[in-house]
Amino acid sequence: MKHDDTRCVQFITIRLLGEWRMGLMDWIREGITGQKVCPIEHLEAYKRLGEQVYSLHVELADSPSPRAQAFVQAARSLQTMADALIGDALDGDKPKPVPVITHDQADAWYGALPDIMVAARQETAFANAARIALPVTLGEQLEGPQPCPEQHLAGLRRAAGDMEELLKLDIELARSEGETYKEAILLYEEARTRRQAADSIVGTISDGRRVSAETHEEAEAQYWIALSNFILIAQGLKEPGLLKGTIGSANRSGAAFKRCKLDSRDIWKVTSELAIRDINRSGEREQAIEDLTEHWELFVETRVEREYETTVEELLAQGMIREDSYWYCCPFPSVYRVTAPYVNVLGNHVPRGHVFVFEYGDDGEPGRFITQASFQAADSRKYCED
Repeated sequence: MKHDDTRCVQFITIRLLGEWRMGLMDWIREGITGQKVCPIEHLEAYKRLGEQVYSLHVELADSPSPRAQAFVQAARSLQTMADALIGDALDGDKPKPVPVITHDQADAWYGALPDIMVAARQETAFANAARIALPVTLGEQLEGPQPCPEQHLAGLRRAAGDMEELLKLDIELARSEGETYKEAILLYEEARTRRQAADSIVGTISDGRRVSAETHEEAEAQYWIALSNFILIAQGLKEPGLLKGTIGSANRSGAAFKRCKLDSRDIWKVTSELAIRDINRSGEREQAIEDLTEHWELFVETRVEREYETTVEELLAQGMIREDSYWYCCPFPSVYRVTAPYVNVLGNHVPRGHVFVFEYGDDGEPGRFITQASFQAADSRKYCED
């Protein structure tokens, strides 16, 4: 009995050592090649999540709640994109290596599914009971190596193609409904145009022609915008009101006019939440209210401010930027950091990792757009009397 116990311990030790070596080799391979073999248990979990999304779709097919249906479509969209993105790893019986960025991005999308499915069932049970807001967006784009790996671009290409195909029939039906689905249709036209542009770039890369790292980044950015639109379209086809305001309508001068935070009467409308918190903590609220009131009384809006604010709202919804800090001058607007390969704001090309802000002018003077690799921290906030 004692001898058998010893052999058992030896067997377990050898097995654990083997698993440790396999894990070490995977880690070394990942560091050298930038590729990752998705564990089989992860792949199985992903497949089960896909089955749950399909079951949810069937279960709530007759739900009268447009919001519940929108959540279902958000889940279907993320699952479709994640499956397509990591398609190489899911193909066949044996897991295949994919770029680390591909694995991690798919994992983030799969990870969002349970909360969305919960929201769909909550919304079906009671109106406005879901704990997450609609529309569901694509979320923040994960940072990967530069240039973007060709295999990752191929995954994004599959994801965009599958999403366009998923929505194609519903869009055709929506076209016969007048302007009910106007926003969804316009977003769809933009999304498929951006997908085609990215496909052209990827086709050039696939043909073996040498292209710059910027060209890789351009394709990745176009695919990301297309996918960001596709997930919104899927929800807007079930609840059109979710997309109201995403597409501008023409004003009397013919220029694009989009509603944004500038239309609010709140004096804190462009002030960063981070700034509001610091102002309250520092006992400066009364002074801030006085300055903000004066600022907006003298403020003269131009096309530039509105274009900036609407662009920022779109980039935030697409996960291409995030709030990083706030500007030291009144009205203390947010400073944003670029998380996508690049963004275009007011005609300025801002690369990944750089920050930008719109500095509103004093006493009705024009403001200015500022961007740098980083901003130096200010010692204090600047008010009018300063």
